[in-house]
Amino acid sequence: MANINIIARKLHRWLAYLVFAQLTLWVVGGLTFAVIPFDSVIKGGNSVQAPAPPIIKAEQLRVAADFLAENTAMTWASHHQSSLGPVAKITTDTGTQWLELNSGQLAQPVSKNAVTRFAQSIYTGSGLHATTRYLTAAEPRFLGLVDELYGRSDVWQVAFDDALGTRLYFDNATGVFLTVRNNFWVVYDAMWRLHIMDYSHGDDFNNPLLRILTPLTLLFVISGIILTWLSAKRALLRRRHIV
Repeated sequence: MANINIIARKLHRWLAYLVFAQLTLWVVGGLTFAVIPFDSVIKGGNSVQAPAPPIIKAEQLRVAADFLAENTAMTWASHHQSSLGPVAKITTDTGTQWLELNSGQLAQPVSKNAVTRFAQSIYTGSGLHATTRYLTAAEPRFLGLVDELYGRSDVWQVAFDDALGTRLYFDNATGVFLTVRNNFWVVYDAMWRLHIMDYSHGDDFNNPLLRILTPLTLLFVISGIILTWLSAKRALLRRRHIV
């Protein structure tokens, strides 16, 4: 029994040095995920109403049909509401093109004013428009971990001065709404990466660090259970002796 106690104490102590920091991050991360509302805050449900695909009018359908007739190698893939109005995504063997359904012309990069107006039309928060920026390169990572657009550039960022620091992103080539981000999303994403120990892409649950630390943490818990059991047993024996 004495040997078990000594082994368990040493194992518990040394494992504590190895897993304490990550164990703390797991607990803090779990608390973060539980406290911050996901759909309304993290996903921006209270801040933006993403535009539904537009209802295609007969004249717009004729415009698209005429365009496709002249380019028989192209096929209609999808359609979206954008800063340019309704646009259709056209795919070919060589790439993707976007067609403005109001004009029948291929989509051109949007203007700052157009993307700002479109952002204001789908924003449902309480803030006012703060800035509209064209991002030619990916923004620096927050804490070296979080990239809001996962490396994407050539986009417009429209920011609002609400309590969340809401930021809407739009594709420059088409004006199509891409996603919504805010300061809480950044914290959430950082904690997620720290939680699963994937500091690059944030989606690998089977990375080597996690595979190594998880069994060590299990041994830490088991050794703690053993020490608790031995301590409780000694306390019970002392109580019986006193009685």
